[in-house]
Amino acid sequence: MLNFLNLTVEIVLVLSVLGLAAVLFISNAIRIDVAAVLVLVCLGFFKLLPPEQLFSGFSSDAVISLIAIMIISAGLDNAGLTVRLARWLLKFGGEKPNKILLLVMITSALSASFMRGVGTVALFMPIINRINSRTGISRSYLLLPMAFCAIIGGMLTMVGSGSLIVLNSLLKNSYRYVHSPKVIHYAPFKLFSVFPVGMLLVISGIIYLYFISKKLDPDPKKSIGSGSTKSHFKKFYGKDSEIFEVRVSANSSLVGGTVKNLEIKLDSALSLICMMQDKEIHFPPLRNAVIKANSLLAIMGSKEGVAAFAAEYDLKVLPRLTAFAEMLHPARAGLSEAVIPPSSQLVGEEARELHMRRNYKLQLLALYRGDTIIQGDELNKTVLRAGDTLGMFSTWEALHDFQKNPDFFVLTTAFPHDKVYPRKLPYALFFFALAIFLVVFGNYSIAVGLFIGAVGMIATGVLSVDQAYEKVSWKTVFFLAGLIPLGLVMQTTGTAEWIADYLVPQHIKLSPWIVQACLAAITSLIALAITNLGATVLMVPIAMDLAFNIGANPRIFALTVGLAAACTFVAQSNQVNSLIAGPGGYSARTFLFVGSGVTIIYLVVMLVGLQVFF
Repeated sequence: MLNFLNLTVEIVLVLSVLGLAAVLFISNAIRIDVAAVLVLVCLGFFKLLPPEQLFSGFSSDAVISLIAIMIISAGLDNAGLTVRLARWLLKFGGEKPNKILLLVMITSALSASFMRGVGTVALFMPIINRINSRTGISRSYLLLPMAFCAIIGGMLTMVGSGSLIVLNSLLKNSYRYVHSPKVIHYAPFKLFSVFPVGMLLVISGIIYLYFISKKLDPDPKKSIGSGSTKSHFKKFYGKDSEIFEVRVSANSSLVGGTVKNLEIKLDSALSLICMMQDKEIHFPPLRNAVIKANSLLAIMGSKEGVAAFAAEYDLKVLPRLTAFAEMLHPARAGLSEAVIPPSSQLVGEEARELHMRRNYKLQLLALYRGDTIIQGDELNKTVLRAGDTLGMFSTWEALHDFQKNPDFFVLTTAFPHDKVYPRKLPYALFFFALAIFLVVFGNYSIAVGLFIGAVGMIATGVLSVDQAYEKVSWKTVFFLAGLIPLGLVMQTTGTAEWIADYLVPQHIKLSPWIVQACLAAITSLIALAITNLGATVLMVPIAMDLAFNIGANPRIFALTVGLAAACTFVAQSNQVNSLIAGPGGYSARTFLFVGSGVTIIYLVVMLVGLQVFF
């Protein structure tokens, strides 16, 4: 049977590992980085690669470039680029929604040319949050076009998208035996090789999204503040929601009970913010704390709701904040929002497992999941998903520390903190420019040039070593390092050639353009199932062998895969989409509707661009 199919034992083993990888990635049975490492273990166990090649992914140009880009992006953000961009957009865009939208799309696309899509979205979400609070333009009108332009903008350079970074690494290590011992080596693409095609994609994407944005929010100015933290809480705590100081009488049934019991009795639209006992303020109060007579409570909610609760449990509502006035002053504390990113270790955990009060000194008030709002006791039992938005109350000091946690992405930035160092911005911009100069004009590899820029930012204090480590997505690093050897083994064992021969046998003559179009469509579908990085690693070796069979250029077919792998607009589960789904209030239907149009335009323009410029 093996002979009949021209299979070898090695090819069977590689196909088995591929099947295992596909099942793990599609099913989400385990984390993708763990799945990738498991694939690596399988390759080593079956001795499909020698040790020096088995672990080559960890030292590959792709991994080094990815780490460097993450550090550079963090350095630019740390130096205050976010604040500067927000000011610039407001200055030139004014309060005109269409003008703001256009500027947001253009700047996000350009920013993404040297950042990963997720990094660009993370940079722009606080900017859009600030624009929303300053102008009243709803976040739903801006977030999705911004995010899609960030994905497309990654095609402007060979470091803007993870799929293009991986593509270059695979090309560098690719070869094809033609007639032994002759070997063909394929040179990687230069930094701006893909720029002409990328510009066509960006322009066409911006035009489409500009006109389709009205479907996201027909009247973005009518929903003033609809995306702001304040409006969220107004909506669910009442128009006149505020914090009231309440005294617990000696006759109250709450005396002797715990904070947990009190919160069970609270209406879902009311929240206990802090408590004062024996002249000591507990902010936030722990759930096992016992309530004593004459304790003071700070309760957030509507005037009517607090009054009704006080009457039921023999509490006295004081005319104004006294004991809590300083602690809860807007300069010291307030409302905030944080999103659960796809990379968070907390996805799949119950909200109660966060222990927000004990671990972070934050009071969790609500969870927003699209149009669904979860509060009260139901909130504690809710299993967290990527894209969930948490509504919280805390001191700004606690929020500043909370921002450093990679399991959360804080949207609220308009508060006093010392994270941003604007004096370091010239250093950040200098080393960013230096990295680009070294790659373009200094004959340095992309990985080396970017790494020099990243180290320069650390050396000049733009960000500390600890901050650099925190900003690197090690989950993505291990995922990529584990998969790169899989692409290599597909070539060395002849698996890619075998698949290509059965897809398009060498004796069958097809138009290269038709094969290229089919390859782009298949890659985009695979990327929806197993991520863009996984699709690139899997399809690049096959694409190159397909090109060889039909007499086409293997490098161009490989580039087709790298570009098509980024076309994941319709999937709500994709990293970028899941990050904006909660804050933007988008449903899966929204991504399917808008994303389908972007996908069709993207693939058509991409194929035309490759024909014109390559």
